Amino acid sequence: MKTKLFLRPDGTIEGLYSDTIPLRKLGKLNVSRATHVEFDCSDQKWVVTLPDGTELYRHQSRDTALELERNYCDSLLTEGYRPDCRGKK
Repeated sequence: MKTKLFLRPDGTIEGLYSDTIPLRKLGKLNVSRATHVEFDCSDQKWVVTLPDGTELYRHQSRDTALELERNYCDSLLTEGYRPDCRGKK
């Protein structure tokens, strides 16, 4: 898995959290959940949803569901999406 970091004009670094890069060395972290991946027992598939419950993907392989989740989030960040983490601790 490649880790992508986005350096914004204001100096903020954004991306999906990974232990691959020691991010704490870059400064104080502000981490928030962008999506959820949970197992649907009745359908026997892993489901990727947004915090509001909107379903993005459904797959029988957890690894594939996690890859779909990463691709979705990376795509948003590449397009300039800015997560609103202000005020969260």
